[in-house]
Amino acid sequence: MTLVSIVRLEPTFIAAVRHRTTFAALPREIRGYFDVVYAAVRDGAVKPAGHNIAIYRNASQGAVDVECGVQVAAKFADVGVVECRDLPRGEAAMTVHWGPYERLAEAHERVAAWAAGSGRVRAGTIWEVYGDWSEDPAKVRTDVYHLLKPG
Repeated sequence: MTLVSIVRLEPTFIAAVRHRTTFAALPREIRGYFDVVYAAVRDGAVKPAGHNIAIYRNASQGAVDVECGVQVAAKFADVGVVECRDLPRGEAAMTVHWGPYERLAEAHERVAAWAAGSGRVRAGTIWEVYGDWSEDPAKVRTDVYHLLKPG
């Protein structure tokens, strides 16, 4: 079993698009969200400085607000629907998922179980940082974060 650890998050920015969608539709839609951001990268309006990230907020009744984008080194002026967004700050529970994206729910469940067992309360915002792509699913790394309430 992979370890869950607490990390302190420093200010970090992403170039992202925001949408309200459903968890059922997300697997079909997420690639298109990243494509919009990378169109701004190709146009030179956004300078990536890290990995792709998806942030999930305000989940309720199967729907969620999602922000999909790429890490950038500094704040920038919004470019159409591509906005400069902050990653959550504070403490988060984090684990590493190795394997296909279809199994990411296992990592989120691991963090939820850790929080329940440790007495920490999750704040509701979660995100995934996607590592470098590999054709070998076993080599695909995704860092999974759940923001924690202070305490």
